[in-house]
Amino acid sequence: MDDAAVGLLMLGILSISGLAMIILGYAIKKRTENKLDRCTRKTEGEVTGFDARGNGLYFPIVRFEHKGTPYKARLIYRAIAVKSSNLYGETEVTGDKFDQTLHVKRNSVMSRNPLESLFPIGSSLEVYYNELNPKENYVHRKPKSLMPMILMLSGTGSILVGLILYVVFTSIG
Repeated sequence: MDDAAVGLLMLGILSISGLAMIILGYAIKKRTENKLDRCTRKTEGEVTGFDARGNGLYFPIVRFEHKGTPYKARLIYRAIAVKSSNLYGETEVTGDKFDQTLHVKRNSVMSRNPLESLFPIGSSLEVYYNELNPKENYVHRKPKSLMPMILMLSGTGSILVGLILYVVFTSIG
C-alpha cells in the first residue's frame, strides 16, 4: 500500500469516526434539551435525603408530589471544582450553590458534606417537571452537560487530524 492510500485510509477512518461523534453529541444535546423543555410545571419539593454523586459529596434528594403520587428529583451539577484546604479547614461551598459548577473548598482526607448545611433535610427547593411524565424533572435550574460539547469537539478534532495526516501522507508520496 503506497503512502497516498494510507493517507486516504486514515482520512476515511478518522472522518467517519469523527462524524459519528459529532452526530452522537448533537443527538444527546437535542434529546436532553427536549426533555428539559417538557418540564414546564413548577412545584415546591422537600429535601428528604442525600445521594452520593462523586468526589465524596452527597447531593440533595428532593421529594415532590404530583396528583398524590410521590416522585424524587435530584439537584445536579455539571462539574465539581474542589480546592484543597488544610486538614483542620472548614468544608465550604465557595461559589453560588445553584451554579452549574459546584465550587467546594475542603481537605481530601476528612471533611463533611457542605451541601447538608446548605440544603438541610426538610428545606424546600423548586422542582420543574413534565406533567405527563413527572419522572422527567430537575431541581431549581436546568442542568447542562459537558458531554455533547466534548463529543462534538472530539469529532471535529478527529476529522482535522485525518485531514492533516492525509495531506502529510500524500505529500510524502
